[in-house]
Amino acid sequence: MFSKMVFRNSVRSHKENALFMSSLIISIIAFYVVLSLSSQDVMRYLKTLESEAIQKLFAMIGVLYGFTLFIIFALVFFASRFQIERRSHEFGVYIMMGMKRSKLFFMLLLEDLSSSLIALLVGLPVSVLVTEVISLLTVKMVGIGFMGHQTTFSLHAVLLTAAGFAAVKLASVLILSFLLLRKEVGTLLSDAPDNVRKKNYPVIQAILFLLGALLLILAYRNGVSGTAWERTTAMGQTVLLGIVGTLLLFRGMRFLIGLIARKIPAGKLRVFTFRQIEDTVIFKSGSMAICSILILVAAACLAAGISIFCSFDLYDTKRVDYTLTNTFNGGNTDLVKKIDEIGLSDKFSYLGILRISHPYNAVEGNDFDSAFSGEGFEKIRDQLDPEFKGHYEYRRLDGFPFMIRLSDFNALMTAHGEEAMMLSENELGLYRSASFNDSEELDNEALAQKPHVTLAGKDFVMTGKVQKGPIVSDSYITLSGALIVPDETFDALAGDKTEIYVNGILDRSQYTRDTMVELYTEINRKMDRFGLPYESYLSNMGRQLFYLVAASYVTIYLALIFLVVANTILGVQFLMGQKRTARRYKTLVKLGADHSDLYSSSKKQVNWFFGIPILVATVSTYFAVRALFQGILSSRTKLNISAMIPIVVVVVAVFALVEYLYMHIVKRSSSRFLATLMTPEREE
Repeated sequence: MFSKMVFRNSVRSHKENALFMSSLIISIIAFYVVLSLSSQDVMRYLKTLESEAIQKLFAMIGVLYGFTLFIIFALVFFASRFQIERRSHEFGVYIMMGMKRSKLFFMLLLEDLSSSLIALLVGLPVSVLVTEVISLLTVKMVGIGFMGHQTTFSLHAVLLTAAGFAAVKLASVLILSFLLLRKEVGTLLSDAPDNVRKKNYPVIQAILFLLGALLLILAYRNGVSGTAWERTTAMGQTVLLGIVGTLLLFRGMRFLIGLIARKIPAGKLRVFTFRQIEDTVIFKSGSMAICSILILVAAACLAAGISIFCSFDLYDTKRVDYTLTNTFNGGNTDLVKKIDEIGLSDKFSYLGILRISHPYNAVEGNDFDSAFSGEGFEKIRDQLDPEFKGHYEYRRLDGFPFMIRLSDFNALMTAHGEEAMMLSENELGLYRSASFNDSEELDNEALAQKPHVTLAGKDFVMTGKVQKGPIVSDSYITLSGALIVPDETFDALAGDKTEIYVNGILDRSQYTRDTMVELYTEINRKMDRFGLPYESYLSNMGRQLFYLVAASYVTIYLALIFLVVANTILGVQFLMGQKRTARRYKTLVKLGADHSDLYSSSKKQVNWFFGIPILVATVSTYFAVRALFQGILSSRTKLNISAMIPIVVVVVAVFALVEYLYMHIVKRSSSRFLATLMTPEREE
């Protein structure tokens, strides 16, 4: 008999709490996806490039796991409390009929165990499927290929997910059962008290609403203008303005709802519906504001993850794919021959030498200060922009007396599809790495005036435009800046003190974006086998790819968690509030209202209860995303923001679908509750 009652209660609970069960299943999926990160194909590949960084990420996942457990515990505790409060009369009847409190506790424990097992049995298989799809999509997007795909199933992730979920559920049921069993039978049998309406102060509410809107506008302005990114304190102030503004806005929302109520045309239960909405704002304004902030954070996290992913592109058309250094006695020309001997020369459309040296090699005593003086260039640039000297001291020419041989540089630039640079015997060009090219416009203006500089005691004229193409594949060798020097001058100044690199650019016709990584892997394997000393473009991009994957996974994961928590809190809050005001619905039934009238009113209340936080979050998200794009996107990506619009549209559609599903579930739960209020009247 007892087991049948537990089974019957469990089945009924699952039907009536679809919202809660859906949230639990989504949480399980999110848990497993992150915990199985080490089994992802892209992570397996990155271990060969950035094993130390990968280990740090996996260590950080433990902290993220603990943080998420805390959030999920709050969600489970809050939602479970609603279920127990909804059944308080039932529990009171059990105790009054002679059931011992220990047996009641055991019954609750078994029911919770049942719901946990169902959530795990549904959530874990779906998690494995979702992880497989994510892994396949990731390798497709980064170009690793499907051939090397391995299953992402992780028993370790399954056990951790189950253990964490079980611990959260057990802790919540123990605490709630303890609180329940301390209550008297009379308290359990009595209906939940109706909310006591607070006194209305329209003027104060209007002031709070306007003040909240003003604070939000200030937060939006700081974010969009970029002021928030200038320093940590400015970012803290912006976030504080946004949070306080949202709280005040919801606190004064009753004033606005009162105005709308007076403008809405008359209809069935119009006054009752808006009284319910008004009471919701009064008593739940704080939780509605928090949920709105959580939805905003979820949207911002998702936008950040997508923007980070879109700001990275392995398939850069202008790049040096391989850079080799000399380890053979015959010099770097032997590296070119060795590449041909092992059958790799046909993979490259360009193989050439790049020579770099320092002018102080030609100065007596290797005097660094007298090797080069760019005073003429600096003087012109300071006249063009007096503030430049104080803000960009590290960009001054005296800081990088490196030289690049002109013919080597031109050959490489021609391979990149750029025009060759023409210099006479007494002219010099200027090279800056793309990473240190924020003064390009000012440099070009200065070069247009052909400034005079001194190199190894001789006068030269700087000319042309700033050159910025990639010159090696190794990010650790990339120069912040250098002088491009005619061949004769370079050879005379450098002598035998020259750093020589062999650069290779792969033949673009032999691979596509999808097969690029496979080709790199094949070439790397051959070079490793024959002991060639190389640095590849992909190795350096692997470091960036690691941060891409880490940031994208973590931000999207947090977005999912925050979105689930926010919507579950809203749904449970509404259903709890509806139960608390059950007497009002019963009064309407006695006055002749039927189920369709009550359900229509309930649907409008759900639309308002969810719609207000979502609307505020949507407006805030627009400005938050613009601020994020302002602060985290690279200059190259900012030029391609229009290409991200389709992705943004998809994200908005997904958010809208999630919100619609949650609202639909809440409306169905509300309809079932209202049907229970109609039953006694129908029996009479």
